[in-house]
Amino acid sequence: MRRFPIRLFNAKRLAQELGRKEVSPRAFGYYLAASFLLYIPLGYCGFIHPTNPLWSWLSIYEGFAVFAITVLGLATSYSAGGGDDNPDFVTEFICLSVPVFFTTTLIVWAVYWGISIGFRETLEAYSYRESTNFAFIRRLYDIHADISNLLSFLAVVSIEAIGFYRMTRLFHVVRSSSPSQ
Repeated sequence: MRRFPIRLFNAKRLAQELGRKEVSPRAFGYYLAASFLLYIPLGYCGFIHPTNPLWSWLSIYEGFAVFAITVLGLATSYSAGGGDDNPDFVTEFICLSVPVFFTTTLIVWAVYWGISIGFRETLEAYSYRESTNFAFIRRLYDIHADISNLLSFLAVVSIEAIGFYRMTRLFHVVRSSSPSQ
């Protein structure tokens, strides 16, 4: 029987294995995935950053979308980064993720605030279910959301999707720039 590839509850044993260089590149990738996937329910989903009402249908959709994009994004980044043949994947990923997710976050939230401020009156006009004839806006209210919640949803999901897309593209650059290529 194969053991679970990472240690979630025994940090001391992990430290010993790291010291003896017994942790494989694949296990490093699992640790990276676990750090993201553990962050999502603990640091996201309305608990800490209240972009959408906690436990609304839109916040639940947002949580699932971020989770799915993270899993797919890490898998494609790992593959583009050389997979099992790249012992430096986690280091490269961490280094690249800082500027990628920082700039992506700045740009996406700048667009969000530009729309929110620039179209404030229009957005406020659609703030009340009774004031609109648009079926789409009425459907948002059916899931306990409004147009502002939808914009937040799009911002959060876009940051993940764009960020991981950029990471995958940059791993191709790393691999093509490598002297062994």
